[in-house]
Amino acid sequence: MPDPVASSFSPNPACGFNDDPPLSCEAAPTASATPNACFPAGASGEPASSSATFALVQKFARSDQLTFVAPPPPTPSSSASAPPMLTMRRDQVDVQIGVPRIQAHATLGGAQLSAGVDILNANAHLGSQNSDGSRGENIGAGASLLGGELNIDYKGWSLTLGVAASLGGSISSGEGRDLDADGVQERCFSMSLGPFTLGECDEL
Repeated sequence: MPDPVASSFSPNPACGFNDDPPLSCEAAPTASATPNACFPAGASGEPASSSATFALVQKFARSDQLTFVAPPPPTPSSSASAPPMLTMRRDQVDVQIGVPRIQAHATLGGAQLSAGVDILNANAHLGSQNSDGSRGENIGAGASLLGGELNIDYKGWSLTLGVAASLGGSISSGEGRDLDADGVQERCFSMSLGPFTLGECDEL
């Protein structure tokens, strides 16, 4: 009868439990190397946590990590604030509420073109500093639902035409302007009545 305490597993004599294991326990550096004889069959040489870590790294690749830490795109800067509702100068008072006028400028040869669009605004003005740059007298008030205005300047001569869905009226007249800086002063006149606007400047 076999000894009951005997075990069918016997460690490799070459793999004793000494402090310094013999070199014969290392796998031979050949392509057909056999598993390390110091470990039971089916045992892996590296811990199972290494395989889980490798799978996690493969799941979250480097390209995906960059998207996690990338900063958000810069927010576009905000547009300039609207002009104040009330403007008071030494001899001019302007009041405006609603959407500020939208303006654009262009050059065509020697002519300067400017266009303005008014949407849902109301204004009033009184004084001697006219909007065309001359000095004289101006007075007016009006409200506009939608309107457009075109101004052409050429060598001190100006023409302004406008049409709008608006109510009210204004008038201005003045002189002393020298837009083309040729030493010759210009005289200007402008009038708005209901939906129509007409203005002109000429050299004296």
